[in-house]
Amino acid sequence: MINNYLVLRGKHEKDINEFPLFFAFDDKQFKKGLEKLNTIKENIRSLGDGGFIKKEDVKEWQDILIRHSEEHKKAMDDKGYAYNMFRYELSNHEFMITYDLEETLSSLNLTIEEVKKNSFLLEQLEKAKEDYLNEVE
Repeated sequence: MINNYLVLRGKHEKDINEFPLFFAFDDKQFKKGLEKLNTIKENIRSLGDGGFIKKEDVKEWQDILIRHSEEHKKAMDDKGYAYNMFRYELSNHEFMITYDLEETLSSLNLTIEEVKKNSFLLEQLEKAKEDYLNEVE
């Protein structure tokens, strides 16, 4: 069975990895990043968390992020996607140790309040939690 959550996640990661950007945490890395993008400091915009892009690419970057968000939200209407999304992120954020949903949901741009208001998502989360915990016991 294809995990459509991982498929979409992989597609989004590919988009990000192919985008002209760099990460720098010191002057040497920043200079290398400028060379990589063949530009100067004045033509750079920070993405936060050490990420940088050219000023001219800001709109395209924003469009990609909006598209990713819309694709993710639309995909959450699919039962398989929602279940796989929760199941993967529960494991990824070590729910078996913390029993705390905050990191799992935050990674999906969701809050517990949003999930509780959506019976479909709540059902998939509960099933994913049960299956995950049964698997790791």
